Amino acid sequence: MLLATAAVANPCPPALLATAARVAELRGVPLPFQPPCRFIPVSSLRAELDTKLRRDLPLPPELYLEALQRLGFIAGDPAFVYPRLLEFYSSQVLGFYEPSADEMVLVNRGNSAASKDATVWAHELTHAAQERRFHLPTRLLAMQHNSDQQRAASAVAEGDATLVMLVLGPSGSPSISSLWETQRQLAAQTTSLPVPEGVPDFFVEDLVFPYAQGLATVLASYEKGGWTAIDDLLRAPPSTTSELLHPGRRPSGPPLGDANLPPPASGWTTVLTDTMGEWALAYWLGRRIPTRAATHLAATWDGDRFRLARNAHGEWALTHLIRCRDGAGCSALASALRAHGPALLANLAPGREPAVSVSRAGNLLTVRSSAMPVSLPPR
Repeated sequence: MLLATAAVANPCPPALLATAARVAELRGVPLPFQPPCRFIPVSSLRAELDTKLRRDLPLPPELYLEALQRLGFIAGDPAFVYPRLLEFYSSQVLGFYEPSADEMVLVNRGNSAASKDATVWAHELTHAAQERRFHLPTRLLAMQHNSDQQRAASAVAEGDATLVMLVLGPSGSPSISSLWETQRQLAAQTTSLPVPEGVPDFFVEDLVFPYAQGLATVLASYEKGGWTAIDDLLRAPPSTTSELLHPGRRPSGPPLGDANLPPPASGWTTVLTDTMGEWALAYWLGRRIPTRAATHLAATWDGDRFRLARNAHGEWALTHLIRCRDGAGCSALASALRAHGPALLANLAPGREPAVSVSRAGNLLTVRSSAMPVSLPPR
């Protein structure tokens, strides 16, 4: 359960209670459906989000940010970035559903118009409905060691919640064409969100993706089969962002996991193992090459797993396996990684450009920084 030293127990706002009944009816939630409410003052929100992030991330936030910085996803000192990131997330929050306690956590912002708007609560109440029917929020927490799987499942959850919010909005049931227009507006929000100085673009893109892509995925299912089709998505979400970006696509083989990675060499300690996925691979490549080219190269993705390690001397090293869908895509991706890998991974060895090798066996690429000696991955 989340802890907040200044938390206050209060009854739920009338607008929230009324919306809960509407969400339950729309999404087939058995009654009674009335998650309890817990109010926190604005002054406690950062501490609340900090506690939540320390629980939900695979590493302590400061170390996780350093891992992203070493990998080349973000720039800046993690100790500087983290407070700005909390500020950014705090600015987006009026409240949220907390699955571990099955409660609505509401930020007491006084008599703001937003806090009285029923549609504001429809989104988070839908997450409560997802927990009640499919245990999806709890399942999301268990995906913390596979960022791609978590990002894909989160997109379905956010897409469903956004659609419910739109359908229950004050204008009544919107047309499919207007819903798609809203989706396009969401996708463009990365350029309009108020972002504190010092927050890396990665976190803005990562915040918008589940809402924009999630709504697109959910709308496509809604057009074909209504809420029943969305229920099927919630019951068994796509396991990769590639499946969201290319509807109908499935991985050609089993997921690559830690067992496929060679162990770290003597004197090296694993900091993070994770799956990047197509969306994050495209973002990462896009740090060095045009977005369109990065997206095209990443579309060959068919699975990946990486190990980020460090030694007692403060050196960092990467071993990354990437499976491709076809030979031509594999060749193009390998060439791009050879050309741009040293720059992308420059923070593994600050002050000097690391040597990066890219080897290929069939449609499997192995990317290694030269600092850590490794054996070939097991077949």
